[in-house]
Amino acid sequence: MKYPLIIAFEMSSYEDDAFPIAAAWSLSSGELKSTLVSPDAEWLEQLYDQGALLDVDPESLLHEGHSAKAVLEELQLDLGDQALYCVDPYQTEQALEKLFDSLDQEHELPLRPVAELLSDHSHETREDCRQECLELLGLNEHQAADQVRLWLEMYVRLQGQRSSE
Repeated sequence: MKYPLIIAFEMSSYEDDAFPIAAAWSLSSGELKSTLVSPDAEWLEQLYDQGALLDVDPESLLHEGHSAKAVLEELQLDLGDQALYCVDPYQTEQALEKLFDSLDQEHELPLRPVAELLSDHSHETREDCRQECLELLGLNEHQAADQVRLWLEMYVRLQGQRSSE
């Protein structure tokens, strides 16, 4: 089975000037990649100027995270010419724009809402499947890797359901 490429981000806040702190995406093999994102110095300066706090220690992001350049290179290498589905289109656009802006580049990755993958199923069916997967797998909807895993699991379950009908 070939799996869709799904991407999700965790952001520093819910504000418009938030920056990505973690990214996760799936591969066509069904594997999942995830990483912390090392914040750009400008992002941290803006954060400190606002007196805002992160849920994650900025030092751990700096030491354990990967640069915007490394994240984008890896993502583009994995993406190839496949469609990239996003869990939260607004947040994903915001995160990718921050990453590309830090490299003085334009964001050109074509994004599609992940719900398109399951559009032949009713909203109720998708929601029931989502709740079941969250409970059975103990996933946290606020973590990027768990968001991607959730939608991959929903895709497999609902596609399997459709092919058995």
